[in-house]
This record gives sequence, C-alpha cells and structure tokens, in this order.
Amino acid sequence: MPSPASIPIASRKRKRGISIELGYAYQPLADGGVLGFVDVPGHERFVHTMLAGAAGIDFALLVVAADDGVMPQTREHLAILDLLGIGQGAVALTKIDRVDAARTAGVGHELHRLLAETTLAGMPVFPVSAVNGRGVDALRQHLHAAAQSMPQRGRAGRCVCAACMS
Repeated sequence: MPSPASIPIASRKRKRGISIELGYAYQPLADGGVLGFVDVPGHERFVHTMLAGAAGIDFALLVVAADDGVMPQTREHLAILDLLGIGQGAVALTKIDRVDAARTAGVGHELHRLLAETTLAGMPVFPVSAVNGRGVDALRQHLHAAAQSMPQRGRAGRCVCAACMS
C-alpha cells in the first residue's frame, strides 16, 4: 500500500470528501428565479480554483464549522471576498450539534470581529445543524429573501449566485 505522502493531494482530498473543484447546486425561488450555489475549495493549494468560482458572484455564504472555528482558510476567503468587493453575504456556522452553546457563541463573536474589518461587516451569522435541522429554515429564508431582492441578470431569468466558502 502506498504511503499517504505518495498519493497525490487531489486523491486524498476527494477520498476525505473535501472540495477541491468547484461544485454547483441550484434551488428554485418562489418568484420563478433560481438561487445558484458555487461550492469553492478552502485549501490554500486551490486558491486559484476558489477565485474562479467566486468571481462574478452576488452573495457570499461563508461556511464555518463550530467545532473547528475560524481556520486560516476562513481568513483567506474573507480577504479575497474583501478584495473582490463582495458586500452581501451570510455565515453558516455549521455543526452546532457537536459543540456546546458557549463554543457556538464564541465562534460567532470571533466571526463578527473578523467581518467588521471587511466589506461584509455586519453580515448575519446563522448557527445551523444538518443533523437536527436547527437553524436551517432561518438560513434558507434569509438566502431566498436576499436572492429575491437582487436585480435580474440576463434574458433567461434570474440566477443569483452565492459562493459557499468553507
């Protein structure tokens, strides 16, 4: 069996379920528009791919795991969003089912401090759990409302693009 060091990083990342390429998902909106998501990689070796996915977006959805907290890639993504001038967004503070309320609150406060120095200052933080569904409806409602408040693009209807950055 080959050592982990001899396996290309892309293969190791795919096996662990980490984004290394752009991923796409869509959700219909009540007004007939479409909310599009671009999942971008968080690893520093894939910054070029992240930039390709984030260019031209309307809204950023920064995804931060409550158990991990703010990571170097969180800071990198915020810096890139700031450089791109992205001024609309939200934070999904995920995996809150794995930590206590104090940890969730602490990571939330740290995020607000980081955001305060960027074009995304004041964007809301939504604590969510995919396991028990807590907070998911509030985040979904916020994303839909934000998408429906944005101007239409193109002739074929509206597709508001949000970059999911974790």
